[in-house]
Amino acid sequence: MRKRLIVLLLALGSLSTSVSADPEADAAYIASLVSTRDIFEGVLQVQRPLIVGAIQNELNALEIELTDPDRFFDILMEEFIDGFVEVMQSETAAIYLEQFSDQEISDIAAFFRTESGKAFVGATPELMMAGAAAGERVGQEAFGMSGVRVARRIEEEGLVVVNDPSVLERLLNVLR
Repeated sequence: MRKRLIVLLLALGSLSTSVSADPEADAAYIASLVSTRDIFEGVLQVQRPLIVGAIQNELNALEIELTDPDRFFDILMEEFIDGFVEVMQSETAAIYLEQFSDQEISDIAAFFRTESGKAFVGATPELMMAGAAAGERVGQEAFGMSGVRVARRIEEEGLVVVNDPSVLERLLNVLR
């Protein structure tokens, strides 16, 4: 009886350490959770003003004016996102396979199958958007705090050469 109990415990223990023995399948599973349409759309929404501005600048350089840049962006994203997600999932799985050992991939996949892992994956789009917004805010604050030092170093190191000294002075005033 005791021998059967030990064998049963060992068998149960081995089941809990690895749900899947296929690293490629586990990597694909992880990628399907961390490279989703919701996540990418969240990132694009946070970066939307920057992306729309960059698109407008590029098109303006080609003498193309958009009547509705936001609608143009929406159409572009609608047509772009599904193919992007599909390719990114494949690329992400390959990256995970390169970055992690087979055991680590198995452990990560096992975590994502738990309730805590599912909660983490479910919250990821919101976490990324909140993190990006915080990064933008903190980046602006940090830039503001470093502006005086940057201006001083630009002057000391002669990093900007201009024909009109007032242009340099305007730059330094913006930094200060």
